[in-house]
Formats: sequence, C-alpha cells, structure tokens
Amino acid sequence: MPATIVIGVGNDLRRDDGAGPAVIEALRGRVRATLAVTDGEPARLIALWAGADRAVVVDAVRADPPRPGRIHDLGVRTAALARRPVTGHALGLGDAVALGLAVGQVPVRLRVLAIEGIDFGFGPGLTPHVAEAVTVVADRIAASLGRDPVRPAGRPSDHLFPKEDRSP
Repeated sequence: MPATIVIGVGNDLRRDDGAGPAVIEALRGRVRATLAVTDGEPARLIALWAGADRAVVVDAVRADPPRPGRIHDLGVRTAALARRPVTGHALGLGDAVALGLAVGQVPVRLRVLAIEGIDFGFGPGLTPHVAEAVTVVADRIAASLGRDPVRPAGRPSDHLFPKEDRSP
C-alpha cells in the first residue's frame, strides 16, 4: 500500500479557514491514510508530505467574486501557480508546492482541493455553503482512497497541532 497523507490546512477558529481541518475530522475512520492538520506554512507542509507517494491537501481560499462553497480540484502544476496567499497565511499553499517542486520534495501524486470561503473572521464555525462543501470534499476523498479503516499510525502524529494548542 503506497503511503498516503491527507492534510487539512487552516485554522478552525477563523470561520471558513477551518474547512481543511473540518475535512480531516469528517475523514476519521473512513480512509486508509495518515490524517494531519497544519497552518499552511510551506516548510511544515513539505515535511508532512515528504516520503508520501500520494498527498491530498485541502485548504480554504478567497475568490473575487466570491462563490462560497465552490470546490477547485487542482493538480501540482496549477497549484504551484497559485502563489498569492488566499487566506491569512503569510505564504500560500502555492508557495509550498512551488518550493517542494524546486527542491524535489513533492509526492508522486499531489492533489489540492480548495474550497472557496467567504468569512475568515475570528470565531468557530463554517458558513453554510462551506460546510456543505466540506461534506462533498470528504466524500470525494473517501471515494478516491477507498473506505478502508485507518491503518495504525505510521507517522509520529495525527495532527501537527493538537486542538488545544492551536491559536488564531
């Protein structure tokens, strides 16, 4: 079985920015993959997917004009072109992909699922369209990875930041 990791990027205390972590929660017990949550800092993302044959990254994005809940399914090259940070991150997911490509640290198969959000203010809870998209994305990932039970932890931790240690 190839090493697979699903990474949720975001902060569940910044409303729709919590879409990535919400997908990870929705996948628990549904897929045979390592599940992780991170803030999106490029070095942390690259460290998480290092050595994986397949990585699926889920993040919330801003768009103009906004269409909350719209899902973008990006391959590695398209994701690398998205260099402008789309949430509150200093560097965006595109920067992590571009850096990973430059240093040869990108999984053989990398898929980025971006969910358009509308509210990135402080506080918990997703807006209704984003919450619906989280369910759709989790179902897509589960279907693409199979519905096998989660294997025993093969990586040091399930979360980069335990829930109680995450801050806005």
